Amino acid sequence: MKNIGKNGVQKHVRELLFAAGLRLSACLFCFGIMHHPAMAGHDTSNRAPLQSQPYMSLPPGSVKAAGWLKHQLEMQRDGLTGDAETLYADIGQSDWISGKTQGGEYAWERGPYYAKGLISLAYVLDDAGLKSKARKWIDQIIVSQRPDGDFGPKKRNWWANMIVLHYMRDYYEATHDARALAFLDKYFRFQLKTLPGHPLHKDSKWAQARGGDNLEIVIWLYNLQGGDELLKLANLLMEQTGQWEQYYADGTGINAYPEHIVNVMQGLKTPPLMYLLSHKQSHRDGYWNATKADGWLMKQYGRVDHMFNGTEGLTDRSSTEGTELCAIVERILSCTVAIGILGDAYIGDQLETVAYNALPAALSPDIKGLRYYSLQNQPKCTDENLGFKQNGTGKSSICPSPHSGFGCCRSNFHFGWPKFIQNMWMATEDHGLAIITYGPNSVTAKVGTKGEKVSIRQDTGYPFHTVSTLTVATDKRVVFPLKVRIPGWCLAPNIHVNGKKLEEVTPGKFFEIARTWENGDVVKLEFPMTPRVSHWINNSVAISRGPLVYSLLIEEEPWKSTKDFNDNTYHTYEIRPASAWHYALLLKNPDMPEIETSVSDTIPLQPFKTSDAPVRLKLKAVKTSKDGWGTYRKDFCARATEPPVSPVEAPGTTASITLVPYGSTGIRVTLFPWAKN
Repeated sequence: MKNIGKNGVQKHVRELLFAAGLRLSACLFCFGIMHHPAMAGHDTSNRAPLQSQPYMSLPPGSVKAAGWLKHQLEMQRDGLTGDAETLYADIGQSDWISGKTQGGEYAWERGPYYAKGLISLAYVLDDAGLKSKARKWIDQIIVSQRPDGDFGPKKRNWWANMIVLHYMRDYYEATHDARALAFLDKYFRFQLKTLPGHPLHKDSKWAQARGGDNLEIVIWLYNLQGGDELLKLANLLMEQTGQWEQYYADGTGINAYPEHIVNVMQGLKTPPLMYLLSHKQSHRDGYWNATKADGWLMKQYGRVDHMFNGTEGLTDRSSTEGTELCAIVERILSCTVAIGILGDAYIGDQLETVAYNALPAALSPDIKGLRYYSLQNQPKCTDENLGFKQNGTGKSSICPSPHSGFGCCRSNFHFGWPKFIQNMWMATEDHGLAIITYGPNSVTAKVGTKGEKVSIRQDTGYPFHTVSTLTVATDKRVVFPLKVRIPGWCLAPNIHVNGKKLEEVTPGKFFEIARTWENGDVVKLEFPMTPRVSHWINNSVAISRGPLVYSLLIEEEPWKSTKDFNDNTYHTYEIRPASAWHYALLLKNPDMPEIETSVSDTIPLQPFKTSDAPVRLKLKAVKTSKDGWGTYRKDFCARATEPPVSPVEAPGTTASITLVPYGSTGIRVTLFPWAKN
């Protein structure tokens, strides 16, 4: 036999096993020649011919949240995630785990949606009870696999099956259970054989729109084990998935439901994933075209929380149009994929803005309720006439509730916080670590060319405080690069290593600290937060500080329960204001506000509770009734009137108002009219 070397032998064995229809994943796992790029410190690059990427996700559990951030996970466990199987029949009695054939939503996306978040939460939080629940979903899905490789309650169910692929990948990374790899391998052989005659769009347009989710896991498995067949499948999926890069550029291209807000956010990951295969600049630019401030999507639908307005379909820039909770968590997930592939620091800025503003604003402070839609100006939450085409009156779609709007969001939101936390750190292609987003956590990973173990603890009150301290723990000296994301909004960032200030730290870039690290080394990061103004509909203004958006602190009447669930444990609530909210800000300069900032020294366990908000901004304002500001629309009485075109006249008495973080509000005004001071 010709001497083809270790890699050649492995490739030859893989191809023979694949062709023979054997469980190649389990075989390779047993022989110990399988690895994951982000798990092995000595190999953190994509396999050829894939485009290289600067950062790779770490396995679930590598990053552990601390303090208030960990508390978000614990509240999910003790709230909507932990009780989902008793709260929702289409989850607890899902065909995916019951073995029944009820059909409809029992056999569609809701069960897999929930399991995707459950499994992510279980291993990021390292919770034994959740892991036991998760194992039920894993075991039943594996048992459901048919001889041809297909699985689940419905044949060739391309879209719903894509969700399962995602959590099967997560489960394997957390446990190394070889059954998961054998399952994926067998299904991908089925897809390669079946997709040419039964393409994604033939099953559903959802599958065509969301094919990037399928592509992501095929690329992951190819990186794990190689194989020409997986490359063929990846290219086939790329051909059959919507042309999101074209849509984001100019609104054209062959697409399915491209105006659907969840598809738009879920699709953001697709061009970067395609770029790994195609190496095309159009795919490289897709994410940027979708999210840049002067792009057509942002100009028509953009929001201050880096979301788009869409009450199911994209709408307009109105302050009282909503964005969907499904879209928020899909935006978070797409950001984590995109920044790993593209390496652009501005994606981290966007990721923090969505996670620290839009996500908590869509959840009740105890995470026992959610809002299907979140509005930037939402001075009351009632089940009155909204005028939305989907999820309008009678759906409690802007009211905190376990049953707000359609069932998709209360099934899908569960992975939002866990996926954000898992990807706060990533492995770098040059054997180091990159800090992607900031918050209280620690990371443990292998670094350097020899794959040596290192831990780094991040002590911080971020995003409320300006300082983060990184402390290194290692058994011995180790050489690796640490890449630090410098927020683009920070005008004067500072980095000190063991007390020594580093030079040439540039906002909006990753800053590399390459050195020999020792146990106890300390990196101090200072990101001063200066309040800033942005302009929106009718030249209204929004106030931001660091990654946080701020909203008017409105006094609330006691929350009114209109319905209860699970023995009075969960409620649908309406919230009404108990104080005025029709203010115009007084600004000497519409781009340079005069603000008094008050920051608590300690961060409470739930900073997204209005009464405990750790940062408060005081501004001068005046009440105005211009163009009906301060009233509700006559046609849609659950929604406020739009802020009048600014600047407005300010003949009234000057008042001092308080703003708190957007995510800390139950009801809010975020886009304000303004008057010249």
